[in-house]
Amino acid sequence: MRIVFLPLLLLPIAAPAVALPLVSATGITVGVTGGTLGVGPEVTYKINPLLGVRASATFLGVDGHGHVSDYKYDGHARLRNFGGSIDLHPLANGFRLSAGVRSTNDNRIRFHGMARTNQTYGGVTYTPDEAGTLSGDIRTRSVSPILTVGYAHTTLSGFMFGIDGGVMFHGHPRVDNLVATGELGSNPAAQDELARQEQRLRDRVDNYPYYPVAQISLGYRF
Repeated sequence: MRIVFLPLLLLPIAAPAVALPLVSATGITVGVTGGTLGVGPEVTYKINPLLGVRASATFLGVDGHGHVSDYKYDGHARLRNFGGSIDLHPLANGFRLSAGVRSTNDNRIRFHGMARTNQTYGGVTYTPDEAGTLSGDIRTRSVSPILTVGYAHTTLSGFMFGIDGGVMFHGHPRVDNLVATGELGSNPAAQDELARQEQRLRDRVDNYPYYPVAQISLGYRF
């Protein structure tokens, strides 16, 4: 199970000459950000033309489905993360290189699945409903570093538009809180199949230690 996000194209690095004094202006910008991290409030403080700091809290819920071996799964991804970053403006304009950390302890995928075909345990064949279900959580590390490249532009009236793309290093996901029902959960002859399916799940999610980041921000500078 995975969700593939289309990376957003970054805006040109160079801003028009008339916009440079505005983009380089210091001050606080309050707004909202939305993208693969979720949607939520964002606050930016431009300390000087070369340096700024940002903080945001983002929330997102996404449903999906897929299969691992001969089991089908439905999943619900819940993202609830917050954190901050330091923005470096090496050209003293809207182009920015950002590094930070986010609290990802509450990010998780809750999944629920069952076999797609009849299963045989100990010489007895069971329907998928009789064979039972397997459910659990997919979790990541509690704190995740993040690196992005982006651009922000502030208009004469104070409105800001920003775009950022990069990656969050949330570590190798783990499978937690596994619960098996039906024959999977109670039949001794089904325990080898249960162990194999648990390992297949762990092998599948272990391949995704990075999370793509693509965010758009809108705000107002005070």
